Amino acid sequence: MTQTLPLSHGRLKTRFTALGPYFRDGQSDEQSYFFDSLSVCVDAKKEPDAREFWGWWLVLTPEDDGFRYHYGYGLYDEHGEWLAKAVPAKQRAEVEKTLDSFYTKLCQLVVDELSLSLSPSQKLTEPELALSN
Repeated sequence: MTQTLPLSHGRLKTRFTALGPYFRDGQSDEQSYFFDSLSVCVDAKKEPDAREFWGWWLVLTPEDDGFRYHYGYGLYDEHGEWLAKAVPAKQRAEVEKTLDSFYTKLCQLVVDELSLSLSPSQKLTEPELALSN
């Protein structure tokens, strides 16, 4: 599909980078944009390179009128890979808080500033995201 988004891939990357530490340029291309958050460290006593984190990842896929998203929760392991796992109840609130904060910033950029749509993808298996009050 030919994209008719108002910004080029390079300009979108610049805008996504400005959202904070969430955008992963090396895992993004013109077909999808990857974001994540290492929200809660599993064991801070481990060496930094061996630490694992509970968190989330989100993928935006461009469409003619905006973006579709899907996301997941899980464990970012010591090998730098996301594993889809249930976040323990004790850490769940903090992980959800960082996703809600990011989603608010993403909506402000995509919907309010760029006047594009942001809607769930058919790949979405988690609940649809909504702006928090």
